[in-house]
Amino acid sequence: MREEWGALCKLIRPQGVKGKVRGMLLTDVLENFQRPWIYWIRDEEKRQLYIDDVRFQSGAVIFKFMGVDDRDAARDLVGGTLEIPLQELVPLGPDEYYHFQLTGMDVYTEDGEHLGVLEEIMETGGHDVYVVRMKEQEVLLPAVKQVILEVSLDRKRMIVRLMEGLR
Repeated sequence: MREEWGALCKLIRPQGVKGKVRGMLLTDVLENFQRPWIYWIRDEEKRQLYIDDVRFQSGAVIFKFMGVDDRDAARDLVGGTLEIPLQELVPLGPDEYYHFQLTGMDVYTEDGEHLGVLEEIMETGGHDVYVVRMKEQEVLLPAVKQVILEVSLDRKRMIVRLMEGLR
């Protein structure tokens, strides 16, 4: 049986010349990074990386991994995601979700209309915004209780109330 994984960060570029790499956070549960190692995954490649240092900076994260000591080695990690097995994730409270649990979810209005698929989560100052797309149409939904009525992880389905001006 294949182990289930949770994506926590996407590595986007080298940071400096000493092997550091900058990542875009896919979670706001930073406790998941307080561990000695993490898996790097890209396509069919998977490697266990040992975390030497981690710093959080303006919605991003900067890693230094053991054995990644120059810009070229850091560049080789770009495009991969940092993941851990689901059973090792820090547990969340009720009505809290990891981004990877929501992306790919079908989104329906309370009237049963299929709006599309939740493709992206944008983090803003006040609350997240869910980007739902169907073909060329895009709907931006604020992640607030008045809009997000139901989330079913088992069915990969979300029910929403479209407030005026959201379409």
